[in-house]
Amino acid sequence: MPKPKILWIDGVGSYAMCDSDEVAIGQAFPGNDVDLAIRGDLSRRACIIGRKGEDHLVQAYQSMTLDGQPLLRPAILRSGCILKIADRIELLYTRPTVLSGTARLELVSNHRWQPVLTAVILLGDSCIIGPTPDAHVVCPPPRGIDWAGRFVWFRQADGWICKGIACPGLVAGQTPISAPFTLETGLRVQSDVASWTLTEG
Repeated sequence: MPKPKILWIDGVGSYAMCDSDEVAIGQAFPGNDVDLAIRGDLSRRACIIGRKGEDHLVQAYQSMTLDGQPLLRPAILRSGCILKIADRIELLYTRPTVLSGTARLELVSNHRWQPVLTAVILLGDSCIIGPTPDAHVVCPPPRGIDWAGRFVWFRQADGWICKGIACPGLVAGQTPISAPFTLETGLRVQSDVASWTLTEG
């Protein structure tokens, strides 16, 4: 299976954009073909997080807790819950808005993703990149710029389209953009408020 694509946002960070129905999480070492790898003491395949409708379910393959309770069977993740793998590795699951099934997964213990990531985005049918807390990827504008807009991704067939809302100076590649456009790997998107590139994982 292809690895999640990586969204690189200038001055903000890097995000794994997971658009498959299931993602496997495991230890980072050469040859371990999991979707998301963590540098730490965990199993080759520690758990799977699957998308079911608007919800995400976690299935553990090693010792795990969900909000302090042993995870003995698949469970639905709720916004703000903490997953702990092997009593060491802590992951925070957040749904910034109830209007989207997309969620954010962040390492809150002293561990790192491999490759290094700011967070993981578990994509539903839409994704918001913007300056407000209800965005899946919070992207503060440059200093001195008051930005109330956002980029919105929409799932369409086997791909994604993007619409810039109140994003002045929007250019995709070399083309000024005013309408929704197809997201392509390697495409450089620039504007007066944010610039980013989607790359292969």
